[in-house]
Order: sequence, then structure tokens, then C-alpha cells
Amino acid sequence: MNRFFISHKNPLAVLLVLIVMGGVFIYGRLQTSLFPEITFPKIKIIADAGLQPVDKMMVTVTKPLEAGIKQVPDLQMIRSTTSRGSCEISAFMSWSSNIDDDQQHIESKINEIRNMLPPDVNITVAKMNPSILPVMGYTVESNDKSPIELKQLATYTIKPFLSQVEGVSEVRITGGRTKEYWLLLNVQKMSSLSITPEQINLALSQTDFVKSNGFLSDYRYLYLTVTDATVHNMDELENIVIKNDSKRVVLLKDISTIEVKEG
Repeated sequence: MNRFFISHKNPLAVLLVLIVMGGVFIYGRLQTSLFPEITFPKIKIIADAGLQPVDKMMVTVTKPLEAGIKQVPDLQMIRSTTSRGSCEISAFMSWSSNIDDDQQHIESKINEIRNMLPPDVNITVAKMNPSILPVMGYTVESNDKSPIELKQLATYTIKPFLSQVEGVSEVRITGGRTKEYWLLLNVQKMSSLSITPEQINLALSQTDFVKSNGFLSDYRYLYLTVTDATVHNMDELENIVIKNDSKRVVLLKDISTIEVKEG
């Protein structure tokens, strides 16, 4: 055996050199990535319907979507999570199926039941891959700040700085609480003043905005005029005019009690 390696050392050396050169060539052309393009047989459907209650969201959005998605071929399992104003459905498909075709089938089924869903619902369908999964997570905690303040800190202070980091494409904020104003309407006062909930909704929709009115010329200067109708605090919210006729002016605080809650 030793004689074989001694007598054929030159051909073996050439073969070894060729193998090493081939390995170097392949390594140079090898494509590597932190998040390779791997597609899982999973499609996620996210529906956003504003601030609908959970029970109403379940009946009007989640259940119709589940019924439509269950008719898609190659579907193996479906899971859903419903919260206030949104639902997230995960459709697990067969490994042997084409994920692009499955996504088209799900979008087609959703379009078929679109008239059964609320008109203002927004639906997003996306196939799962590592590029849309979170890379790193941070937790913001405090002993003297409320969950509302922590979420505002994360949204308006931390997120802009993280978004400026090179290579960061998206920053998502989860958790925390949102400050909400709840109106407890006095039905008796509303009835005596001939005010309906639709009038209150219309009055609230016509405020809390900033609108540009255009430029105003004065002595060779242009001034930008802006209408600011934003609501900054509880007092301004309570003094929103709901009805103004020749008899009296009805404010929001006259017909309701406003409470601050965490959403």
C-alpha cells in the first residue's frame, strides 16, 4: 500500500491540488445570507377593523374569514387570535403545495366573502419567511411611569433613533397601553335636547384636525394660514360644541361623562 502512494505520488498530488482549487472556486461563488430565502408552508392573514369589540370582531370578521379559508385546497390547520379591532389568522398548508398558489387561493376566497365583512376592514395576506420575523427585541420598563407613558416614549423617542441605524428596515412596537377617552352618554338629557348619537359622532369627526388654508400675501410676504382644531386636554374635549341653535349651545360635557382609560 505504501508503494502505491510512493509510485503514484505525482498524480495524487495533482488530484489533491485540483480538489483544493475546486473547493476554493465553489466557496468564492457560494451565496450566503443572514436570512436565507426559505419559505414555510404558512400564510398569515391580518384583519384590522378599527376599534371593534372582541366579541363583535369574532362574529363579523374572524369567523367569516375562517370559513372562507377552510375551503382552500392543501390546508392542514388553521389558528386565529382575535383582539379588539384586529384578528390574526395563520393558515398552515401542506409542504408539497405551492405556497404562491396557496396565497392566491386564499386571496380569492377572501374576495368572495368580502361583502360579508364590515366595509372598513383592512385585510393583509402574506406568506411567512425569515425576512419578516423580528431580529432583536428590547423591553422598556419603569417603576414610576405608566404603560401609557412607556408606549409614548417607545413610539416618539426610541423608535425614531432605532430607525436611523444603518440596516434597520422596520421597527415595531408591541405592548404598552393607549390613552383613551370614554364617553358615558346621558340618554335622558340627550332625549330632552333632541340629540342623537349620530350627531355626537358627526361633531367629533369634524374636530381634532390640522388643515392648511393656503398662502396669504401681504406686503410682498407669503404667510401660510393653518386651521388648528386639535384637542389637547380633557377640558377642550368637554367643551366641544355638539349643537348650536338659536335656543342654546350644547357642549359634550352637558350630555355625557368623560372617563380616561387605558386601551
